[in-house]
This record gives sequence, C-alpha cells and structure tokens, in this order.
Amino acid sequence: MGDALIMRIVPIILVIFLLLGCGKEKPVSTRPADKVIATVNGEPIYLKDFKLALALRVRDDPTFKIAPNTLDEQIDMMVNECLLLQGKEKSKSDIKIYTELLKVR
Repeated sequence: MGDALIMRIVPIILVIFLLLGCGKEKPVSTRPADKVIATVNGEPIYLKDFKLALALRVRDDPTFKIAPNTLDEQIDMMVNECLLLQGKEKSKSDIKIYTELLKVR
C-alpha cells in the first residue's frame, strides 16, 4: 500500500517542482545553482530546478543514466512544461537555452 501511494505522489511532486522552476522572478544570487539555464518567453528555468528534476528521475528509475542526450531531453521537458503553463506554441515562442550551463556534475 505504501509503495503504491508513493508511486502516485512522486509524479505529482515532480510536476510541482518543474512548474516552480518556470517562474517569473530573476535570480537574486550568483551562485551556480541559481543560474538561469533557459528562458521561455522571458520566464527563467533555473539550474537548481533542472538538477532536482534529474535527481528525481535517477531516484525513480535506477537504470536512468545522465548523458548529453538525457540532459537535452530533460531541458526539453522543462521548456514544454513552461509552454504548457503559458498556453503558447513552441513555434511562436522565444526560447533561449544556455547549453554551457547544463554541465551538471
């Protein structure tokens, strides 16, 4: 019973963290975790939220491996979440991804 409940709650928590990562506030610190790694129509996606989403994926799927293609996949998922929240189409949006900041070690 406990495992079934956790399996239902984890995706909800992941979505909440992804949605919080697509905020309208600018970073107030210059620490690397507060870096903006992408913007979607001017709304930032923060490195700390990106790392958290990756950590949740690793925890939920032990076979998941962090590689360049999975980093691209994760940022695409986060951009799509922002677009969904904004109600905008990708083709009509201003999306900037700062790939040099996606090095998560």
